[in-house]
Amino acid sequence: MTAGRADGLTAGVIVALALLAVRPSGRLAAQDSQFGIQGLGTPGKQESVRSRSAGGAFAAFDAFSPLMDASLADVRRLSGSMTGTTSWRAVPNDSSETTLRGTRFPALVIAGPVLRRVTLGGGFATYLDRSYGIRTTDTIDIRGDSEVVHDQITSDGGVTDVRVAAGWRVGRALAVGAGIHLLTGSSRIVARRVFDDTANYRISTSRDEVAYEGMGASFSALLDVGRDLRLAGWYRADSKLRADLGGTTKAENDLPVSYGGAVLWSPGNQAVLAGSASWQSWSVAGPSVNAHDTFNWSVGAEIGSVGSPLRIGARGGQLPFGANGAPTETGYSAGLGRQFAGGRGRIDIGVEHLVRKDSSLTEKVWTMLVGVTVRP
Repeated sequence: MTAGRADGLTAGVIVALALLAVRPSGRLAAQDSQFGIQGLGTPGKQESVRSRSAGGAFAAFDAFSPLMDASLADVRRLSGSMTGTTSWRAVPNDSSETTLRGTRFPALVIAGPVLRRVTLGGGFATYLDRSYGIRTTDTIDIRGDSEVVHDQITSDGGVTDVRVAAGWRVGRALAVGAGIHLLTGSSRIVARRVFDDTANYRISTSRDEVAYEGMGASFSALLDVGRDLRLAGWYRADSKLRADLGGTTKAENDLPVSYGGAVLWSPGNQAVLAGSASWQSWSVAGPSVNAHDTFNWSVGAEIGSVGSPLRIGARGGQLPFGANGAPTETGYSAGLGRQFAGGRGRIDIGVEHLVRKDSSLTEKVWTMLVGVTVRP
């Protein structure tokens, strides 16, 4: 007996399950993050290399971190910044560990003044990463016979946050900002089923592309309290994330409200300290994607001259998706910066180490960070 059409339908069902982000019953392997697959994806870090090298603590005050719009008011001339990362993830694989490597360009910001007190900016950042792979083994019943099957699902893609924003310098001590966000992207999904009984059952494969769509808006403010202290606050509301397959909506999930605050202190010309805290109401995405509200914090320091600083930082908090509760994430980072061409350009490099855990899974990630900023 040969399986043809029925196996193709089975592969299609596997893809549908992947779209709905149902936790698989078998073992996870070779994915970009083992925690992202349990929900809508792995949230991106909307930070420049300068900010991420300091634990993310400077993101609210950095015009080239897409987190806050008010910081764009500090840009005095047309400028652009690009972030690149290469990560190595240690993922448990039976009795050993598998090391996975991935390269990303998670953020781009271009900004410049259009009026004396107003700066426009735009760019993109990773909102959710949907790159992963799953392998499962199961036994199914076919016409009264038990057959062992090996399923493999791979997804490559994600959701990108495309932002258009403005920062307005209201006065010497106050700046405000607002932005509009278009969430867009796609994932290419391949489902493959292999039977142990290869004499009677063929390998079946199904390929699909899922398109994502959503909207959001953000508001923020910066307040200088004297010469050495700066405060920041932000608020963002996103709508729904729709997943379309072949022009038909297959899934729709509410997206969170995000808000937070940060403080920056400059005790002298050679040191800057910062800290931040943020909250996101990811639980609105629903129990079907194992969603949980999150709280995250970061602290960091930048030491040395503006032209060649040393940065260190730490961060902690939670990830939004997990079948056993919200996974935790802790991390440490460090980096260097170097200006060139009379301050018209800057190269930032850094290294970050993250540990992600829940009650049954652990993931360790090393990431190399490289950023280039140009002010022509």
